[in-house]
Amino acid sequence: MENLIDKMTDNIKPVVVDTKDARKQLTVTINENINILDEIYDEWSDLARRSNQPICMSPDWIKSWWKHLGTHKHRQPFIITVYDEGNLVAVLPFYRGTTSLAGRVIEQRLQLLGSGGNPNEQLGFTDDYGISDFLDFIVDPDYYEQIANLFIKLSKSAGLKNHRIIFHQVNDESFIKKHLYPKLLKTEFQVQAEHIDSCPYIDLTEINTLKEFIKQSKSNARRRFRQSLKAQNSDSEYIVEDLTTPDDIPEMVSTLITLHQQRWNEIGFPGAFYDERFKGFFSEIVYNAYLNNRLWFKQARDSSGICASRMLLCYNGRYFDYMTGFSNNSPSAKYRPGIGLLLNAIEDSIENSAKRVELLRGDEGYKSDFTKKQTKNWKITIPPQDNGRADNVMPAFLIHSCSKLYKNIMCEITLMKIQYRQNGFLKMMGGYLQFRTQSIKQKLLSR
Repeated sequence: MENLIDKMTDNIKPVVVDTKDARKQLTVTINENINILDEIYDEWSDLARRSNQPICMSPDWIKSWWKHLGTHKHRQPFIITVYDEGNLVAVLPFYRGTTSLAGRVIEQRLQLLGSGGNPNEQLGFTDDYGISDFLDFIVDPDYYEQIANLFIKLSKSAGLKNHRIIFHQVNDESFIKKHLYPKLLKTEFQVQAEHIDSCPYIDLTEINTLKEFIKQSKSNARRRFRQSLKAQNSDSEYIVEDLTTPDDIPEMVSTLITLHQQRWNEIGFPGAFYDERFKGFFSEIVYNAYLNNRLWFKQARDSSGICASRMLLCYNGRYFDYMTGFSNNSPSAKYRPGIGLLLNAIEDSIENSAKRVELLRGDEGYKSDFTKKQTKNWKITIPPQDNGRADNVMPAFLIHSCSKLYKNIMCEITLMKIQYRQNGFLKMMGGYLQFRTQSIKQKLLSR
């Protein structure tokens, strides 16, 4: 087992592992070609269903993420598949990132596919926020114990013990947090866990109608919900339009992007679509979700035009409220059409027997109107067990320091660009300083 990784070459050579229990042997393969996603698409999808995975662990999501945000000269797929007598029982979907200096490898990292995606992998960016809300290993529930033990053995092997292993955005309910992390704490690994985000969700298991959901909400929320729904018809303030054909997708996506960006730019943030790569990714997942009957996409129209837009993805009995945009300046803004669309999504979720609506990362105030329930997302890091050459320590430290410095500088430059676009050159610095002062105050108050 110590040399297991070294025995796996060119993504084609499986290694049979004796697990010393009733199942005797598992066949483990490391795949360094992203085409494996197509080759095991149906098996991966079935395993994701059996293990109740979120949308971000579907093969469609991972494939689109790699195409638009993952591909990089300093990254390589590192997807570990585990079979038991021809049945896929686990997928450990990593990619390997490499930092080199003057042709010498300084650091190697394993991160989950779907995490991060900063265009400068050379500098590491181990705190890269990413666009995927929930990431995990995909593991058959009958194999939790075996796969956790197997991964720990793999981590100690000669081929991986010099890697920094980073699990971004792993949820309380994930295999990694619930089953692997407790075992890691019992090893010699200096494992670190950092709370990154809170993730509210709406539990629908005992809700049969939208009326029931509204009735059990707090009084102030009930009033706002009813007001928004009352305004939602052709004889009142706004109407709801559904995506009906694939020909509607480009225009509806473009409108949502515009609304989303305008809203976030107005308050000083770059918005999700500031990165052009994300536009391509988003358009692709919308189209794929439509083809697979997993898309919920509606918009609200009032006398000024489209005033709100909302897109959710349906997967494994859950609706994921992934992207929204709305205008604060529309005639119907006081009726909160964006909230009206979410109420429509909840109603459709109930009718389709969904168990939950995931409101995803973030503690935006409106979410507290819908639910008090939430889980947490974590960043879990396993430092290198073997740092290799002693003369790599200082270069690695300097590169990590440069990574943090570069990230902070680029963040501030981006924020100033937003102020420039919104206010012009003369008012740019004043707007930037005002925005930064407010954001610092909010951070201090939230502690």
